[in-house]
Amino acid sequence: MKEIAYNCFEYQQTEGFELVLGYIPGYDEEELERKSEYDSIEKFNELYYQIAEKIYKEDNIFITAVISKSRVIYPGAPVGGEKVYVIKGTRNPQYTEDKEGYKNAVNRIAEVLATYLKQTTYSIVWRNERYEYFKKE
Repeated sequence: MKEIAYNCFEYQQTEGFELVLGYIPGYDEEELERKSEYDSIEKFNELYYQIAEKIYKEDNIFITAVISKSRVIYPGAPVGGEKVYVIKGTRNPQYTEDKEGYKNAVNRIAEVLATYLKQTTYSIVWRNERYEYFKKE
């Protein structure tokens, strides 16, 4: 087997985020148990991509993300928890040098998603991360 060489672009610190966002409007159990077109992760990913692409065209910053479905457990949540999406990403300094621009783009995506999905709350956790990016020679 032939070994493939990868260059490592090491960055000491960069920023990462985790956005947690419900996708069914309302807070009572009956509302939260409702079916939604966004029960399909593919449908949600399409919506995310449309919003991220629009922001990219305006600001030249694309927010690459890893998206997964999950549940949030809290007092009064429906049995099994509120249906949410967890959206994670890390700024790759090779493609996005502007730290504040990146943060602003993430915040805009979150706000547009929350508005579109009729959510009254969402959360974003920011982390400083050590980032290593590998690229094939």
